Amino acid sequence: MIATAIAAPVTVLLAFLLTAGHTDKPATPLPSASGTALPAVAVPAPPKPDAATQAACVKVFAQLPVQLGQLPPRRTDTDSSFVAAWGNPAVVLRCGVAKPAVFGTPDAAQLVEVNSVLWQPDPQRDRTVYTAVDRSVYLEVTVPAGVDQPLPLLAPAVSALPRLCTATDAAGNTGARLPICTAR
Repeated sequence: MIATAIAAPVTVLLAFLLTAGHTDKPATPLPSASGTALPAVAVPAPPKPDAATQAACVKVFAQLPVQLGQLPPRRTDTDSSFVAAWGNPAVVLRCGVAKPAVFGTPDAAQLVEVNSVLWQPDPQRDRTVYTAVDRSVYLEVTVPAGVDQPLPLLAPAVSALPRLCTATDAAGNTGARLPICTAR
């Protein structure tokens, strides 16, 4: 119990420090697995959060891993504290993004369920952008081509938020490969 009381604040502090927005001083690059410093990755900030979105993102960021599997943390060059990045090329998480444009359209790829989190994939030429669509805020994870799938490692943090919808088909069947997320 004491270890948890110490570990939780330390994790929150590390997450905040690793994802802090742009400051007047240049950010010190974090070392990569090879020991060389990785430069900060430029990431567009999500929209300015309202109080509910901010509270939800704080919950998620309190649970994010410092290292994402084999990917070391990476600084971001953004004015948002709700952006995190790991590795080179960078896997990037943004919290509080807009609803994905493809979500619920005939062109949308089928939803993917990973450890009880529903993601809307948006495959692109050199990456896939996954957006968690079943929580109180949308969370976006950009995964470069050739990078191991990080969604299972991020699911515990996203699961800090209650699930608001499930994937169902017209007959009411639930499952990971169904096209729509209802009650959102």
